[in-house]
Amino acid sequence: MSYLDTEMRKAAMTYVCHVKSADLNVDFSVLWQSIRPSEPVPDQPHWPAATSKDLLTGMRANNDFVEALCVKYEVD
Repeated sequence: MSYLDTEMRKAAMTYVCHVKSADLNVDFSVLWQSIRPSEPVPDQPHWPAATSKDLLTGMRANNDFVEALCVKYEVD
């Protein structure tokens, strides 16, 4: 996997966690640790969760991994 693909997947996972933590009213770092316990917690985005959701909408249109991630974690 290329560096760009790896970074895109990290970003997508961060955005999914951002959206779901807002939806569930759970701290971002707590949710991250529950779904990615072997990875360090990234910085939480400094924008509203709705922006992360919009970014995911664009990302998933052309990427099967991001689409599957959104389906798995129920990000509409």
